[in-house]
Amino acid sequence: MDEREGTFSADVIEKTRKVLKERLSGHAIPEVLVGLEEQYGEFFDLLNRNVSLGESNTCILIGPSGCGKTMLLKKALRSLEGIHGDDFVCVYVNGLFHTSDLMVRQQIALQLGQQIKNFKSDGDAYNLLKSGTSGNKSIFLIIYNFDAFAKHCSQSFVYNIFNIATSKNCPISVIGITRNVNVFNELAQNVLSRNSHCHIDVDRPESVEQFSEVIKVVLRLNEDVVGDAEYCKMFNEIVELTEPLVNIWVGLTQNQFWLLLAINSLFFRDCQVFNFIMVYDEYRNYMKACTRKSGSNFRMKVCKEHVALAEFEFLQSRGFLQRIDEGKSQPKQYRMMKSLILPEQIKEAITTNPQCSSAMKDWAARSLTD
Repeated sequence: MDEREGTFSADVIEKTRKVLKERLSGHAIPEVLVGLEEQYGEFFDLLNRNVSLGESNTCILIGPSGCGKTMLLKKALRSLEGIHGDDFVCVYVNGLFHTSDLMVRQQIALQLGQQIKNFKSDGDAYNLLKSGTSGNKSIFLIIYNFDAFAKHCSQSFVYNIFNIATSKNCPISVIGITRNVNVFNELAQNVLSRNSHCHIDVDRPESVEQFSEVIKVVLRLNEDVVGDAEYCKMFNEIVELTEPLVNIWVGLTQNQFWLLLAINSLFFRDCQVFNFIMVYDEYRNYMKACTRKSGSNFRMKVCKEHVALAEFEFLQSRGFLQRIDEGKSQPKQYRMMKSLILPEQIKEAITTNPQCSSAMKDWAARSLTD
């Protein structure tokens, strides 16, 4: 802030902190989903047709962690509530927690406020979902970690869950949420036969500029929320003048870029938590593969392990990495970390940097397309 900060009341500043905390924690739903406008429009239209026209359907939201899948769902449901009130009911299942047919049936019954005695067959849950007529409330069966749900439950149960979405009795939509881009390849053919094949790809910001706009949308204040127009104007002016993360790459060495690329490669193999040994092995294996591919007359110079460890520690001190096992006594090489930088940011930084080699740019491009 600036010298004017002292002129504003403690109540206004406290309201600002509360609002930003809710937004940054994901509890508050943003008015605009930057970069996801098209996906939101498609998804909302699908849900709205269910409630307003009784059109049942299936839909899978696919995308990496933190890309906005859950926020997309929450925003669409809030908009539907504003239009249709309580004309729909949501049933939530999580494939990581509800790991059997029985557990899923129990959750369906529990959340619909019913009791199914003895759970003699899957038909009890299906009949509960399908009972009534098209005049009944719409039901959205929302399945988090859908790939795990399809793996843990029997194929016949998954098939029938999809099959009820074709019922003409009560409007039901099955909505799966998953990080697994190959989820359709892992479903049995009879399950696929009952699926509408509707899926929506939810991606992270494609550029630093778009990521900066996402941050600004989260930080901008509204007078209706904090109740002080002058404070909001000052705060928003500072937000607009800020360019988050634009200059974070200044001063990085090629060895540090190589390590970031190795972290990127691990991420796209669904390894989002790592230590130095894992990163160094990934980097060294790629360099060896490049040497083999290029022939015996060409060798890629591999950074020595002790030098790479120093570079790795620099990345942590610069705020690129964050340790997640604080308090545990571990050698430096084995301390678990997570990346605070998006893969798309790393790709853009390397592809636009004239000092980065073609081998680095090739690895950056391949990591995002594998």
